[in-house]
Amino acid sequence: MVYFYGAVMEIERSPAPLTQSDLKELYVGSVKRLNEYFITGQGNKWKELYNIKKPLAVALCKGGAMHYHDGVNGIKDFDVWFFYPYNQRHLPYRTIWNWDYKNPKFGKHPSIPGYTGRKVDVIVRSIKNYDKNDPIKTIHQFLRYENTASSKELAKKAVVMLSPNSLLGQVVWYKQKI
Repeated sequence: MVYFYGAVMEIERSPAPLTQSDLKELYVGSVKRLNEYFITGQGNKWKELYNIKKPLAVALCKGGAMHYHDGVNGIKDFDVWFFYPYNQRHLPYRTIWNWDYKNPKFGKHPSIPGYTGRKVDVIVRSIKNYDKNDPIKTIHQFLRYENTASSKELAKKAVVMLSPNSLLGQVVWYKQKI
């Protein structure tokens, strides 16, 4: 736990280990945040093209995923990515939705104001290279063949599956050069 006299400690990178229970909480909170926008908010215009409740895959990416795998990286924030099959128009790829993961064991980042816990960034991608029956292959195809700034950055770190539930906690990518 990252406590100091009963208060949440402010620390740039939390060394606390991520558990499967934490991964489930990150997934549930991120789904809730997306639903606030796509189902009940301004993003409901996308429902004609995308079923936001049915992503191909959902993953924890970047530094948090590296920490889950190696226990060394530390956690600055969490990046949860939702991957959807491309359908006529790309989902808003520059928008990042955030929410506050208030699990006290991870403490609070000292220079991210407005959060009592760790910030979670929720990102959606509509991708052209995918296998609708194989979430791992979908992730690999995105990282290897999409040739975007996002795919290149994600490939430098790690990817841990959050959904489907049968793959929860599986590290499917770790710092590979492509």
